[in-house]
Amino acid sequence: MSANHLHRTKFRSQNIMSRLTTITMTGEGPSSLSFLPDDRQHQGMETETVALLPVLRRLEVMVGGEGAANSLSGLRLLLEHLSLRVVQANPMLSVQEEMEGNQQPLSEKIGAKFVSEGGLQLVLTLLMAGSGNLETNPRLVGDTGNTRLKQLAMDVLCQLCLVNKKAPELLGESDELLIFCFHHLNHPTLYEKCCLMIEHILMARNTTLNLCAIPHLQKVLGGLEGGRLASFCKLLAVTVSDLDIFENKSSLYQQNLQKRASSFIPVRDINQELILSVPNLLSKLVEHASRLPYNPRYASTPAEIDHWMRFIDDHISDEIAMGEPLQIESYPGGGLTDPSNSLVNDLVDRVEVLYVLGLLLVGKHRKQVQKELADLQLIPKLSNLFDSFIWRSNGGRQRTRLPGHYPGCECSPEVALKIQFLRLVHSFCDHSDYKHLLMSRCEWDELGRIPPPPTPATVKPSSSLMDPALSAPTTQITPDSTLMCRGTQGLLTKIVEVLKKEPTTSTFRFWLCRAVESYLRGGTSYSDQIFLLRRGLLQHITASLIQTEVRQKETIQSSFDLLGEMVKFNFDACKQMDSILNSEPKLKKGMIMVNNNLIDSNMFIRAMVLACDHFIQAGGEMAEFVTNSRLMKHFREFDKHVQFVVQLVSILNVTDLTQENVSCLNTSLVILMLAARQERLPDMILRLLDYGEDPSGFRAGKSLLKNLKLLLVFWQEHYLHKDKDCSTLEKSSLIPFTFWKNTVDQLVSEDHTQPTAIIHYIQNLHSAPFSRSYTTRQGMGEEMDTEDPM
Repeated sequence: MSANHLHRTKFRSQNIMSRLTTITMTGEGPSSLSFLPDDRQHQGMETETVALLPVLRRLEVMVGGEGAANSLSGLRLLLEHLSLRVVQANPMLSVQEEMEGNQQPLSEKIGAKFVSEGGLQLVLTLLMAGSGNLETNPRLVGDTGNTRLKQLAMDVLCQLCLVNKKAPELLGESDELLIFCFHHLNHPTLYEKCCLMIEHILMARNTTLNLCAIPHLQKVLGGLEGGRLASFCKLLAVTVSDLDIFENKSSLYQQNLQKRASSFIPVRDINQELILSVPNLLSKLVEHASRLPYNPRYASTPAEIDHWMRFIDDHISDEIAMGEPLQIESYPGGGLTDPSNSLVNDLVDRVEVLYVLGLLLVGKHRKQVQKELADLQLIPKLSNLFDSFIWRSNGGRQRTRLPGHYPGCECSPEVALKIQFLRLVHSFCDHSDYKHLLMSRCEWDELGRIPPPPTPATVKPSSSLMDPALSAPTTQITPDSTLMCRGTQGLLTKIVEVLKKEPTTSTFRFWLCRAVESYLRGGTSYSDQIFLLRRGLLQHITASLIQTEVRQKETIQSSFDLLGEMVKFNFDACKQMDSILNSEPKLKKGMIMVNNNLIDSNMFIRAMVLACDHFIQAGGEMAEFVTNSRLMKHFREFDKHVQFVVQLVSILNVTDLTQENVSCLNTSLVILMLAARQERLPDMILRLLDYGEDPSGFRAGKSLLKNLKLLLVFWQEHYLHKDKDCSTLEKSSLIPFTFWKNTVDQLVSEDHTQPTAIIHYIQNLHSAPFSRSYTTRQGMGEEMDTEDPM
């Protein structure tokens, strides 16, 4: 007879002498609460301790046979304790406590005590029993008697994660439970709890989970269908999001340092590659996101919220008439629930699917995903779904709001869905070869009839660095007509029409503008600009900026970015804007908006500066227009250029660069490059040096130039990596990247004798030359947009 067997069979003997003999023979003494002789509360014992006595006595048994039955009752009792929010009269407790003020709930006390007593390992043992080797030969829970035990174990673990913050951290210390949960995602009864447990563990981790650590995951994901796949997207989003892999969520400087660390692993790209390798996964996501009919929708019901209220009222009436709650399937594979919850689950899952599709479109495999989604007819399907949306502009009378909600409040169950929809459209169009799928066939024909501009849009540096490909007119890729939108209007026109009608206070204006701006972003397309000009978009955006007194910061930024894409190198657009700002008050108000919101308007400033330079080089009517226009004067003159650089550089600091303000650095650099092309770079630097000079002799420009040099050194480290794709910088500015690089090299040169080097003007401030912030360029990823990211 082994010591282990003797300990398990005799240690809890009712005969005290038998217990003592067992301790003597095995050398193992009591180490758990379950070794106490009874379940009574004795003096000095805490309530949570008393509550756990019968629980642990039932769980600390051999797995299988009679022990399994005891485990079931123990898990049920523990789940009951963990669900308590206040102490009620409980037959298992001999005392009753009152919750007062901020006193910790009893469930949290019991949870903490259970964890400290090693209870997590007990429940995990019961859960994992019979699971086989999780790495090589996993065995799934069958439809046998132990299914209920596994369900209860999962219920207990999920509840523990809610009442004790250490529980998910401890459960996530190894991947054993995660692997078990992933392997049971297709189980009919364990699916929901497995998803919830995975979510608890992922949210408690400081690092992103590498999905390659889960064996057989491709097979598991390939088996998910319908609602199960859709609801699982919430977990996929955590593993493919870019923010989760960076310790600093905003600073580009810190993110670059982390990328160059030898320990950095691009987990997001690895996870995306694994997900994209699952057969038919994208097809399933597209079908789920765009499926019709879209509910709830009723005829002759104008306001969005009224559709929801009618749906709820109808089903409450049905339940009253039937005398029992209704149970319906949310959607294929969505599980049984009551009608109201089924509708909410359907909406939330659709939001998660759209979000995951959008994340896949901004990763390393963006081009591949754009092509696959285009072939799956994503855009015409989204266009049909867009027709089901109700916007404030066509929603009729608004329902009276609840207390605490202001009259213009846009609270609605469908707000998140519309935002993720527009975000997906934005990501699909961004530098995409398939953006014209947003048009209908007749709109594509209209685009083809637009004559080319008289002067191709190019900015030619004064050397042989010019890439001949940039001088050639941009050729439109003819889209496959079977993949385009049906009917008269395509998705692009539908979005533009909604944007023109939405109130200026609408939160949707930001993403509506973003979607259209993304369509125009990249290589300048004259015909696309004219197409949108004909639909009154430039007039609407310009008027909304100067006529509205109260504006949201995000709306200002998206409006200026859209204007910048519309006017870039476009003579017709600039003339139209000049005619809109045809009076001194309007022009003054517009320029105040520009100068008071430099971070938000810098892309517009860049576009106007480039347009002025292009028109002057073209000569003739274009040059005359730039010379005489009061609007263009603010972006044409050298003094204005100096002011822009001063203002933009002054608001930047190399350690505070973010995705939002890094574009200001590139705008400043565009102005400096134009000065270099005109051989006026020394003049520009000298003007920056003298800017703000006061009678005491202090030159404020020296600190400005010092800051500019630090920013340009960062620019080199950010853009000159061997794997960095900088073609978008060329396409957006029509300036070869070689000229960008050479201009920066001149400015940061350590040669004190060069008049184009910043150090030539500030050398007395330094005892040593500038050194780079980084010494290596290892591990730099490709995911960061090379054009100014949003």
